[in-house]
Amino acid sequence: MSINRKIAPEFHLIESLHFPDYEILQTKNGFRIYSLRAGSQPVIRLDFIFDAGLIRQLKIAESAFAASMLSEGTKNRSALNLAESLDYYGSYFQTRSNPDDAVATLYCLEKHLENCLPLFLEAITESVFPEKELDIQKKNSIQKLLVNEKKNSYLCRKHYYKNLFGEKHPYASFSSKEDLEKTNRDSLVSFHQNHYKNGLKYLMLSGNYSEKALGQIDDLVSKIDFIAPSDTRNHLEIVSQTGKIFIEKNDSVQSAIRIGKLSIGRTHEDFRRLQFLNLIFGGYFGSRLMKNIREDKGLTYGIYSVLEPYKEAATWYIDSDINTKNRESGLAEIYKEMAVIREHKIPKTELETARNYYLGSFLRSLDGPFSLADRLKILIDYQLPNSYYPDFVSVLYNTNSSDLQELANKYLGEENIVELVVGKK
Repeated sequence: MSINRKIAPEFHLIESLHFPDYEILQTKNGFRIYSLRAGSQPVIRLDFIFDAGLIRQLKIAESAFAASMLSEGTKNRSALNLAESLDYYGSYFQTRSNPDDAVATLYCLEKHLENCLPLFLEAITESVFPEKELDIQKKNSIQKLLVNEKKNSYLCRKHYYKNLFGEKHPYASFSSKEDLEKTNRDSLVSFHQNHYKNGLKYLMLSGNYSEKALGQIDDLVSKIDFIAPSDTRNHLEIVSQTGKIFIEKNDSVQSAIRIGKLSIGRTHEDFRRLQFLNLIFGGYFGSRLMKNIREDKGLTYGIYSVLEPYKEAATWYIDSDINTKNRESGLAEIYKEMAVIREHKIPKTELETARNYYLGSFLRSLDGPFSLADRLKILIDYQLPNSYYPDFVSVLYNTNSSDLQELANKYLGEENIVELVVGKK
C-alpha cells in the first residue's frame, strides 16, 4: 500500500494515559522490591536506593565520593577486575549521589543475572575505598572544580543555591578545593557503614524478567545484613538571602543570570498546574521567554525556567546567559514577562498548544521500561497515589486561563526573589 506524502497524518488529542501496574514484594529480610515488568527485550535494571544523599553527609563531598568509589575495588577484587568481570557478561553498574538519596544501578541481561548480581552486591557492600583510587578521584575532582570555577554558569548556580537555601544547607552543598583535599578514606568508610549498609531504603526491578530473577534477587539480598535507615534526619533549616546579588568577573563576555525563589513541592495540590504554567512561561522552546528574549529581541541563545522539587524544599527559577552589553535589557524583559503573565490571561490558542505539547512530551517520557521506572521512583519517594500520572491528563484539561493567572500571582511574584548575576560590570 502506497502512502500519499502530501496528506498529513491524522491528528489525535491525548484523552487518557495509562501507567502500568507494578507489584510490591518483600525480601526474606524485610526490604521492599518494587517490580515493574515492561518491554520486550530480556534486559533488566535493578536499583538499590540508599539513604545516602547530600542531606545525610556531615562533611562536604562525602556523599558524592562514597557513591563514586563503590566501583573502585572490594576486599577481593580490584577496580579493573570488577569492571572486566561485569563487562564479560555485557553488564555494567553505575552509582549516583542525589540531594535526597543515593542510587546504585545494575544493567544486565536476565540470563546473566546469577553471575552479575553477586559482583554488584560485592561492590556496594564490600568496597574498601582504596587510597590510591581515592587520590586519583580527588585529583580529578579538583581539576574539574578549577575548570568550573572559571565558568560564569557554575558560579551563578552555586551562589544562587547558597543564597536561596543558606550556606550550610545540604541542597547548597558545593565543594571547595580544600573540601576535596580533606576527604579521607576513614570518613568514607564510616559514611558507607552508616548510610549504605545501614541505609537501604528499597529495591526497584524493571524490564522483561521472570519469577526466577525475582527469586535470585531475594536469595542473595536476604543473605546480606542490610539495615533500614532510621527515621531521624539532619535539621534542614532554610536561611535565604534574597535580593539582587552581583558577582564581578571582569574577563567575561557573557553574563550568567539566575532569578528565582522558593516554591512548592510535588505533594502540594497546586504543583502539577504550576508545572503547566512554568511550561508556558519558560519550560519549552515555544515558551514566552524563548519567543520574546531569544526570537524577538535576539538577546540570548537560550533562556528557560524550571520548577525544581526536592523532598525537603523546592525552587522555581529562570536561567540564561546574556551578552554583557544586553544584560540590563534582558533582565528588564524577564521581569516584564513575569508581570504580563500575572496581569493578563493566557490566550486560548497558546494554552491549547502548550497543553498538547505537554501531554505529548509526557507520553514520550513513559516510553520504555527504564523511563517508567524513573517515574515509579517519584511515586515511591513522594508517597504519591497510583492515579497520579493517569490523573495528569484531567488536571491539564481542567486547568483554564483564570486558574493559571491565579497561580502566577500566587507563585511568580517578585517578592522574596534571589537575582544572581555573574559577569563584567
